[in-house]
Amino acid sequence: RAGVARNLFFLLGPLLLVPAAAVPSTDLAAELFAEGRWQECSRECARARLAEPALYAPRVLGAIAQLRLHPGHGAALRELEALAGAVTNDLAALAAFEAGRARWLQGAVTNAFRGTRTAFRLAVQSELSARSGCLLSEILRQFPNLGKNDAALFQTLETCRPLWTPEVIRDALGAPPAAGSLSVRWIVALYRAQISPALGARCSLTPSCSEYFRQAGRTHGLLAFPLVADRLVREPGVVQAAEHPVQAGEHVRYTDPLAEHDYWLRSKGNK
Repeated sequence: RAGVARNLFFLLGPLLLVPAAAVPSTDLAAELFAEGRWQECSRECARARLAEPALYAPRVLGAIAQLRLHPGHGAALRELEALAGAVTNDLAALAAFEAGRARWLQGAVTNAFRGTRTAFRLAVQSELSARSGCLLSEILRQFPNLGKNDAALFQTLETCRPLWTPEVIRDALGAPPAAGSLSVRWIVALYRAQISPALGARCSLTPSCSEYFRQAGRTHGLLAFPLVADRLVREPGVVQAAEHPVQAGEHVRYTDPLAEHDYWLRSKGNK
């Protein structure tokens, strides 16, 4: 509960930037976010946006909630990246951090570095500064050339290191990759570089099957193979049911996140 309270405080700072008359509806969205109730948070943010289209807070929280529900959600990720340059202070930093973290989990290192560096420079609230600094430090540890022209950045990160508690590290970096995840990443990288361009964007689901496979590999290692096989078998039925459509450019895809199909593995791991 202490972690929830800290996260709620962490989120309420940006909400002080919005008009007082709009705060109650945004407060509810922040409370739902802090409790991890992503679906309810997303709906409340949509309602708040309809009531006050000029507010940025529900747009940021709503996009983050969508990423929690559907990791790799392209529209939500692009909105966060756009908002990071449109708002100020911790609200922009929050958008930039979440976008950078999502890009890092996708393996898009350069975009992850840009977003996380923006978050670290903009963050005023200490929790957000610690999380963005921790992730930025990990990116630079693995890819030091990204910061080769910014020696001051390395020095600033070193001074922040005492703030990186185990909880901050876990929240910033996520769980470590499962055994066998590297093999899955290689297969996905090979498919995307050599096979996908010839086939075109044929997947009818979101996330795409390659992204679904990559996420499953990171979390469950070699068990990603039966998980993606199950996905391929289920795809025609999901499309036929036509539930949870998402507009992707000129095409409509149907939401089928990994979180709805690996619960038995996650439950087993928590016992």
